[in-house]
Amino acid sequence: MKNCTNCQAPLTAGDAFCSKCGAKVQVTPQAEPKAVSFQPKTIQLGSTPTPTFNKPKRNFKGILVGSLVLIAIMTVACYFLLNRGSSDTINLEDYVNLKFDGYDGEGSIVEDSVALNKEKLDRDIKKKLKAAQSNTESSNYNIDQLVSKVEFSVYKGDELIDVKDRKNLNNHDKITVKLLYDTNELENLLPSIRFTGTTKVQEADLKPLSAMDPFKSFSPKINGISPNGSLAKPSQFEGKDQEFIVNATSKYGFPFDYYLNGKEITSNDHIAVGDEIEIRLNESGKKALKENGATAEDGKESKKYKVTLADFEEGAYVTTLSKVDEETKEAISKNVEDAVKAYVADRNYKDLPKFEGTAFAAIKDGVDWGGTFDSKIPQLVYVYSITNTSYGKSKTSYIVISKISVIEQVENHGKDNAHENPGKTIQTFEKNSKKYGFQSFSDQNDLKNSFTRNIDTYTYTIDDQLKSLINWTE
Repeated sequence: MKNCTNCQAPLTAGDAFCSKCGAKVQVTPQAEPKAVSFQPKTIQLGSTPTPTFNKPKRNFKGILVGSLVLIAIMTVACYFLLNRGSSDTINLEDYVNLKFDGYDGEGSIVEDSVALNKEKLDRDIKKKLKAAQSNTESSNYNIDQLVSKVEFSVYKGDELIDVKDRKNLNNHDKITVKLLYDTNELENLLPSIRFTGTTKVQEADLKPLSAMDPFKSFSPKINGISPNGSLAKPSQFEGKDQEFIVNATSKYGFPFDYYLNGKEITSNDHIAVGDEIEIRLNESGKKALKENGATAEDGKESKKYKVTLADFEEGAYVTTLSKVDEETKEAISKNVEDAVKAYVADRNYKDLPKFEGTAFAAIKDGVDWGGTFDSKIPQLVYVYSITNTSYGKSKTSYIVISKISVIEQVENHGKDNAHENPGKTIQTFEKNSKKYGFQSFSDQNDLKNSFTRNIDTYTYTIDDQLKSLINWTE
């Protein structure tokens, strides 16, 4: 609140004169507010551009492009400056003809390829000299002298190798050839030519080998009768292999080695049912396969085969009497009994023959014996006694029936699936009594002497009944 300047009486706001003394109220002028500069925002309508007051930016894209162009120009200039122009430069790497030979896994570097192609290099140098109108060619240029100053070292990966000895390269092995030479020496011979190139890198390019099983469908072919069979060479394989064996043998030698029960087989070895035959691919066979671009699969360089009855062309014979089953024994005994009765009847014996026993006779090794069957086939021997009571006298004589062989055969022998499905095994024997061998002995001693005389030819297995009759001692 303000007071009157004359009487100091309090004044009311808005009074023009003092209510006490009537003096005019003096109004103190107030300070005017500071003027604020205000510029209304202008909105541009239409296409008239709005003036801006931003600081202009630099054109960085243009600067970048310009810099790259400048660098490229400088690079090209430096290249031509250093190389004196491409027309005067020889890159020696271009003249190393690195070549490979052989199959994947056993390949090698062609030794002559680790060298400069002298003819091509000489031709290209002369072209450059002619283009440059240089007279160096007619002065001291000599291609042989130039080439002799360049040596080489060869690496498989990081390993320094001897090209002559390295025979086990694989496809895509990285081979590096380093060129070793003194640039000044070469340029002293050809001052107008600049020589470059120090390293040639190339992957081995070898013939691929397709893996195969050379023993697919293998089965041995065995001649004769078990247990005295013999191996027929070559053994049978899948269709085309017969031609493969012939071609391989003519170039490299027979491609397979044969083993019987772990030992290399010979022409004198006998083969029996149950034996193990192994056939192995030898070096000749491996070479022959590679010639056809193939190699044996891992673990397939040999094949073992268990010999079965179906592998024999003529079956097998039993080697002991115990191997003849009871049904077959009964049939044999019945046939032999009928045969001996017919034999006795032809001689007008009144009494029937009596069975005395049987023997199993095998031919000893080294003994040559012929007969109805294979010379090594054992035979069953049946002994009968006959008592003649003619003229009031009684005399006992003996009949020996032999050459009774027991042969095992298979019903499906010779069929393609014989090895997968051998079929039923049967036993056969001679049923015609006329094919039996009959011998007559006057008494018991004569019978025993017959067995004794033949002991050097046969190994006998005699049953107890026959042993007792002739007092046999082995």
